[in-house]
Amino acid sequence: MASLTPLIDVVFLLLIFFMLTTSFLQTQSLVVVTPAPSVDELPTDARVIEIWLLGDDTIAIDGRPVERTALTESLKQAIGERTDLTVTILAEKGSKTQALIAAIEAARQSGAKSVGTARVERIAP
Repeated sequence: MASLTPLIDVVFLLLIFFMLTTSFLQTQSLVVVTPAPSVDELPTDARVIEIWLLGDDTIAIDGRPVERTALTESLKQAIGERTDLTVTILAEKGSKTQALIAAIEAARQSGAKSVGTARVERIAP
C-alpha cells in the first residue's frame, strides 16, 4: 500500500507556489451619495444641481446644454458661494463612462462638497 504523504506534500508545495506567483487586482472605487429614505428627512434649504449626461454625448446642467470644456466653469457659476449644494450626476443609458468621470472631476474642481450619481433609462427634458 502506497503512502499519501509525498502526494500531499507536492500538493501543498504547488499551492504555495501559485499563491506566491499570483498577482492581485487592485481596484479603485467611487463614493456614491444615496438619497435619503424619505422626503421628510431631506433638509428644506438644500439645493441640488443636476448634471445630465445624455445618450447622444451631450452634457447639460439643470437642463441647459454645456460644452464639456466649459463644464467646470459653468458649475462654478451655478454653485457660487454656497457650500450646502449637492451635485447629482444623472447618466442616461448609453452615455459614456469618460463623460461621467469628467463630470465628477468637474464637480470636485468647482467646489462641490457632495456629489452623487445615478443611472437612468431616459432623462425627460
